Amino acid sequence: MKHLLTTLLLILIMPAFAAEEKEEEEKIYELEFETDSNWTSLEIRDDAVFVNAPADNSMSITAKDGLRAYTISPKKVYLRAKSRGVVNMNLFVKSKNNVLGLTLCKGSRNSYSWIKSDESRQKNDLKEQDHCEQHALVLNLF
Repeated sequence: MKHLLTTLLLILIMPAFAAEEKEEEEKIYELEFETDSNWTSLEIRDDAVFVNAPADNSMSITAKDGLRAYTISPKKVYLRAKSRGVVNMNLFVKSKNNVLGLTLCKGSRNSYSWIKSDESRQKNDLKEQDHCEQHALVLNLF
């Protein structure tokens, strides 16, 4: 009877361990962002999210002429500057994947916005009417 209970317990527990092994670990990556646009937005298109800085890091933002608005949510960052001066910031994102799908928008045709990880850099400098562009940013190679 004792052997039967032990066997049943193992049968119930083993699938839980197998599911944990298959689940990929979420990692936090630091990104660098820069724009000279009077407004810009950065939106995550997949299951990753923006997060606060880990304990050993800090988030910073510098704006040449100052900011009017700055909003960050788990899926979107929005900046409105006082003028078309350069704005630099670092961001942290939590993801299970090593590629991050982003939509990068800017305020005018003549401005630019770029985002960079340790592995790649994506820039929106299109001079077309639609000021948003979709990118895939490589976060880290496994």
